[in-house]
Amino acid sequence: MDSVPPVQELEQAIPDIAREDRIEPRERTIDDLGIGGSVGHFKRYVVRQCIGEGGMGRVYQAFDPVLRRDVAVKVMRPDVPEPERRRFRREAIFGARFCHPSIVRIFDMGEHRSDDGRRVEWFSMEHLPGSDLERVLGRAMSHGRRLPLLSVVDIFRQVLSALQYCHECYVVHRDVKPANIFVTRDPNTRFLTTKLLDFGIALDLDGPAQHEVLCGNPFYMAPEQTRHGAQIDARADVYAAGLSFYEVLTGRHPLDDFRAAPLETVLSAQSKFAMKPPSALLPPSTSPRIAQAVDMIFERATAKDPDDRFQSARDMREAMLVFLSPV
Repeated sequence: MDSVPPVQELEQAIPDIAREDRIEPRERTIDDLGIGGSVGHFKRYVVRQCIGEGGMGRVYQAFDPVLRRDVAVKVMRPDVPEPERRRFRREAIFGARFCHPSIVRIFDMGEHRSDDGRRVEWFSMEHLPGSDLERVLGRAMSHGRRLPLLSVVDIFRQVLSALQYCHECYVVHRDVKPANIFVTRDPNTRFLTTKLLDFGIALDLDGPAQHEVLCGNPFYMAPEQTRHGAQIDARADVYAAGLSFYEVLTGRHPLDDFRAAPLETVLSAQSKFAMKPPSALLPPSTSPRIAQAVDMIFERATAKDPDDRFQSARDMREAMLVFLSPV
């Protein structure tokens, strides 16, 4: 007798509960919530301190007395323009939609009336003690140190896993950079872990067409992002991850010489400038095998033509794990 395929065997072992319920409806019980109605809940957070401030607003550490946990509450300034308000809401919606260990979780969203009557929008998310990768790198460089290769590989292993998840959800992040990669510790295991932040300019490939121009940081934009009307897909995030990998590993962005250049020059450099291989900036003690692998991964991730790049974040992640492993 032929063996049962694994998928069919699993389907036979796990009954379709929904189908069974339709065939044999259970005895009607009291409807506690009222089907078709709504459930209200007033969430209150105890604000403890301000832990960050930017152009759009502030981030506070707060405490949830019901679930007994610390949270971060991001508050948008009332006077920001509407495009920035949409970005703020988009960040909250995508964060609430995703469920991945390397993507920051969003818990709730709401409005608050300030003492002077202004309407303030906010959302709460998991509180992450730690620092973004840009600051981690800056502190290391200020002390004349580099981040260890294995730590960098582990960070990007998690980032690329998060990006692959986003892409499978038909979402392109469009703002991958060290400042949006957060290094923290798992509150239960205490292991170092990495979180991908800020989906404010993410592109929903399943949503309505967007006509925003020059979305993202010009120093991390893929060449196709610099051209109006060009098709953007997941490979733009692979390009940005490649630039970020170079910067975190070497301590220098491949386009650092263009920091004071006009925007048009930076955008042109993304399409035309031949970037120096990262191995040229690694310590002389770096093994030839590692130097060659680093160059290969960077070159493949940041190819000017998307068809010449790693075709997915998963491909880049697997290449890093294979060619940059300790053995």
